[in-house]
Amino acid sequence: MNNAGTNMYGKLTIRNKFMFGKVTQNPVIAQKMADLLTPVEIGAVTEAEREKFLQHRSSSKYVKLDMYLEDENGRVVDTEMQNKSNNKMVQEELPLRIRYYQGMIDQEILSTGTDYIFLKETYIIFICTYDSFGKGKYVYHFHMTCDEDDSIQLHDKMNWIFYNTTADLSEVPEGIKKFLNYVENEHAEDEFTRLLDKEVKNARLNEEWRSEYLKTYVNDMDMRREGYIEGEKLGLERGKAEGEKLGEERGRAEGERERDRTLINQWLQKGKVITEIADDLGKSEEYVKSLI
Repeated sequence: MNNAGTNMYGKLTIRNKFMFGKVTQNPVIAQKMADLLTPVEIGAVTEAEREKFLQHRSSSKYVKLDMYLEDENGRVVDTEMQNKSNNKMVQEELPLRIRYYQGMIDQEILSTGTDYIFLKETYIIFICTYDSFGKGKYVYHFHMTCDEDDSIQLHDKMNWIFYNTTADLSEVPEGIKKFLNYVENEHAEDEFTRLLDKEVKNARLNEEWRSEYLKTYVNDMDMRREGYIEGEKLGLERGKAEGEKLGEERGRAEGERERDRTLINQWLQKGKVITEIADDLGKSEEYVKSLI
């Protein structure tokens, strides 16, 4: 298992969430990426965090933001790496994820008793390695507008942006074109992508990060194994008790559901989202939701 994890770590690219988080710890890269992917010029970064943890009450779902930064002008930029999922419901859930992220960030910004006018301008960016809306665009910008008159903008300081690395990039602005091409193909063609590539290669040689990745990898594998064992045990016990009434086949199915329920609860506690869990189990998101 360790050999498998070691080999995997040596091949990680910027598309991997762990690698993306490590590379964007570099404040120069974080600022350059934010400058490139937002339609405004980002000022000097005053705060930058990898995997910023947000949870505003113990009973609420928490989130970990891939790359979170604030600049001297009071802007907040959250940048997420989003890989393609085999699950057909990922397109439906992604806008709901960004809505939840926005709410969590707003709560983080606004302390009790503070006027709403002090909510900061936010940019939530998803770098998608697939076309999240199926229209062939290299980027999708979303702002709140009036249905009856789209010239009326709400001006709520929210900016949601989805990039598509698989789009036709022939007419894309040069800097963004080369960045999206690097994410998709690992081709470093300009100063920024060469800087990214150098940082990725250095990260692959970082033994502390390798160890951190391996611990995460091994822990995930151990959790999966323990979840299977515990779930199967619970399921077999329940299946045995109900076997005569329900039959062996139904008892086995119940055992599988108990096993999956155990895994799902463990993964949710680690901060995994439903899309990722569904992929790991090879099941639909509706199935995962039914066991929560």
